[in-house]
Amino acid sequence: MAELRLRPRFALPVASDVETLVEALRRQVGESEPAVEARLDPTHCVLRIPEPRRSFWSPELDLLFEPLEEGEMESEGGPASGIRVRCLFAPRPSVWTGFAFVYAVLSTAGLAGGLYGVAELTLGRTPWALAAVPASLLLLGSIYAVSYIGQGLAAGQMYELRRVLDAGVEDAEARARREVSAGSYQI
Repeated sequence: MAELRLRPRFALPVASDVETLVEALRRQVGESEPAVEARLDPTHCVLRIPEPRRSFWSPELDLLFEPLEEGEMESEGGPASGIRVRCLFAPRPSVWTGFAFVYAVLSTAGLAGGLYGVAELTLGRTPWALAAVPASLLLLGSIYAVSYIGQGLAAGQMYELRRVLDAGVEDAEARARREVSAGSYQI
């Protein structure tokens, strides 16, 4: 079974320029079945599941482009330069912000309860507030587990988005190879 991580990320070296890759992604998004939506521009792209199929757990694939160091692709038999695509699977920003907010509130409540409980203990009182520490830890663990369950529920959609990305990369690299063999490729 694949390892589940919150907001999985990876990087792909691509033997192509950004414009060729963005155009290839645009073609793949248009031809993908089931359909995928995209916001594509030369510095940052987001692939997502369309609204009719989108659920609370539906992921987005965030793509950021950066140039490769000179000669980094040569060892793989490609052109001397290309781009690196930094990829991040994450829930929609509103969902991720909600999780981060809940984590922050529960962490703050646990810390405040712990501090207040220690103060009560120091004053010789019954430290009832210390109960907030295990309660917040239990709730934090539960929310963490729920996020993994959600990621498991969205695994099929993650594979759909990755398939579109991989097809776009293959298309862009094939076009770049054809242009190199024709002598007209420049990065």
